[in-house]
Amino acid sequence: MYGPYRMKQFRVKGVSGVETYLRLIGENSDGYVILITSVNEAGIRETEETISRHLFDACVRTGYLSECEEPVAAHIA
Repeated sequence: MYGPYRMKQFRVKGVSGVETYLRLIGENSDGYVILITSVNEAGIRETEETISRHLFDACVRTGYLSECEEPVAAHIA
């Protein structure tokens, strides 16, 4: 389950002023189920999405997603 990504969290390379983190929370036949947490001056927003394994691997390989060591809660506290 989750291949090499099991129990890992990632920071999303994205828009200035918005910190976005992604956590794998499940797996299905279409790919991975992820929890996306975005933090900005307006607050915290969480959404649950599905991403294909191919797209997820490409995002990690190209650096759009980078593994982060700290739990998301440490970034938003």
